[in-house]
Amino acid sequence: MAKKKEIDPKNYALCFIPVPVYLISTISEDNIFNIAPYGMVMPVSYNPLIISVGSARNRDTYKNIVDTHEFVLNVPSTELLRKVNRTADPIPSEDDEFIHAGLTPIDSKTVKAPRIKECSAHFECKTIWIREISKEAKNRDIIIAKVVALSLDKNLFLKNICKQKGLMSPIYYERDSYFTLGSYIGNRRMR
Repeated sequence: MAKKKEIDPKNYALCFIPVPVYLISTISEDNIFNIAPYGMVMPVSYNPLIISVGSARNRDTYKNIVDTHEFVLNVPSTELLRKVNRTADPIPSEDDEFIHAGLTPIDSKTVKAPRIKECSAHFECKTIWIREISKEAKNRDIIIAKVVALSLDKNLFLKNICKQKGLMSPIYYERDSYFTLGSYIGNRRMR
């Protein structure tokens, strides 16, 4: 058995697996489109499909979610990396981030917030609740939302999920670095 080394929690990146990057699109009460990259996203239930999002309270995306109770998780591919980075630029709240990032808004099926045309998959979400994470996690909340509609590029609707995930070419992030999927290594039936 390998010997273990204790590390300081500030060096968490040594232990964590990179997180998937989602672009969250929202619309303000003044009908201004907003996009922001998020990595603190995780499913917490598959039936019904419920997700959690960790967010700082000072983000425009967070304010829009609090005000409208809805948002869209969009799945970008590695081809969109430069545009993903542009969505993280600090721009005035009254500026349309779709224009700033060079992305195209398309109507969602059930929520007012737009989907991002260039992204391969979309989760339309309505909030269930928003809570403070803890007193130590200053200015951070957790958002729990139900997925009310899903959409996927037609060319990715495959019966072979391994091939489909590779074609999606998702982006993963950890400490200023980006990654993508490696190769298929097995399934749950393996013992």
